[in-house]
Amino acid sequence: MVLEYDGKIPTVDETAFIHDMAFVSGEVYIGKDVFILPFASIRGDMNAIYIGEGSNIQDNAVVHVTDTLPTKIGDYVTVGHGAILHGCSVGNNVLIGMGAIVLDGAQIEDNVLVAAGTLIPPRKRIPSGSLVVGNPYKIVRTLSEEEIQGIKENALDYIKLKDKYMTAFAE
Repeated sequence: MVLEYDGKIPTVDETAFIHDMAFVSGEVYIGKDVFILPFASIRGDMNAIYIGEGSNIQDNAVVHVTDTLPTKIGDYVTVGHGAILHGCSVGNNVLIGMGAIVLDGAQIEDNVLVAAGTLIPPRKRIPSGSLVVGNPYKIVRTLSEEEIQGIKENALDYIKLKDKYMTAFAE
């Protein structure tokens, strides 16, 4: 469901797919080949949300903002099932694992893997190439080139899945 809120209508690229059971409202900008899965909630009601090319927001994920902080999601980002992104910035080629939480003002740089269940507190910066795990979070090591490529391949797989959904729902 894509809804206007307070005079603002989400801007959705024609190649993106938003499942009918997802909720998207307000000042939201959805890029090329984005895939929004069922029960995701993306509310740009107090500030803007930007979702970059080739990214996917999976089932039951929540993307929200604060009155002073937008949420920015880069290109080829996977936001796993049940993850929460709130007033934060996520770089390109990032995987946010299932149930992970990224809070207000946190900055996740490019090529990062945030493991399932990890909590990134407000205003923390996660440097490029990091593997982050735990609650509280801990940067445990630098990702290998193969792992960084795997993050991109995961996002590309979701673009293929999105294309199948677009075909199935067009029939």
